[in-house]
Amino acid sequence: MNQPGKWRARCSRAIDDPLGFLSRVIKRVVSWVQFKLLNVFCDILFRWGSKLGLSGNFRGKMFWKAGRREIVPVSELYDYLTQERPNGHYYPGAPKWSSRSQSILNMLGSLVNQDYSFLEIGCNLGRNLNHLWQAGYRNVRGMEISEHAVKRLRSEYLCLADVPVDIGPAEQSIQKLGSRSVDVIFTMAVLENIHPDSRLLFKEIARVASKYVLAIEPRDGHFSHNQYPWDIESEYAAVGLSLVDTKPWSAIWAGELTFENEWREDMYDYTAFLFKVNSAGT
Repeated sequence: MNQPGKWRARCSRAIDDPLGFLSRVIKRVVSWVQFKLLNVFCDILFRWGSKLGLSGNFRGKMFWKAGRREIVPVSELYDYLTQERPNGHYYPGAPKWSSRSQSILNMLGSLVNQDYSFLEIGCNLGRNLNHLWQAGYRNVRGMEISEHAVKRLRSEYLCLADVPVDIGPAEQSIQKLGSRSVDVIFTMAVLENIHPDSRLLFKEIARVASKYVLAIEPRDGHFSHNQYPWDIESEYAAVGLSLVDTKPWSAIWAGELTFENEWREDMYDYTAFLFKVNSAGT
């Protein structure tokens, strides 16, 4: 139907049911006004949300409702991630064995042995570090922005009670480590939460790693108030790392791709990128 035809149909419906037509118009206008006001409110939240004392989860819910795709300022992002239970980053359970964590070892395969040292950036409550420990990899450490998550790590996984975990933004914590001081550095659904102002983290990871860097992250990236769509391959190539393998997360999953086995549909978006540290260094 062409445009004039559409307008004739609308006019006909308005004549046949004027009250219904008026009701639909009012609903659309109200919806449009609400959407505009919500975005004005979100503009205020972007700048002043934490100073107003509004929780990060409330702010995140408002950004989502408004369809906001730009990431919040870095200070607001830190405030969101350091809540006790940030939406999307709080896990109620602490499994003793994890298919999700086993995917790390499935991707690394025979490239590593139990003498290797591992650093997880964004270790949260310690599921992956515990899995490595139970598999015999005892030289592990983590970095985590949330002190609440680290407190849970110490209580949920007693084997990690004395494992070094740096608390604070990874782009700051990693600068304390020496060059080529860790054999393998890995992330899992973490780099997407690194603010674009913190791009230095990629260079620091390349500096500290001595053998491999593993990133299990969304291939095409996500846009949201706390996610930034990094091009993982390009970012690591720019700091001198060489991509040696890449596989869909589903291809290295241990067991069935079911909810009972920790799998979720949105995980199909994620890919495992394995990089090798060049001997020439970065």
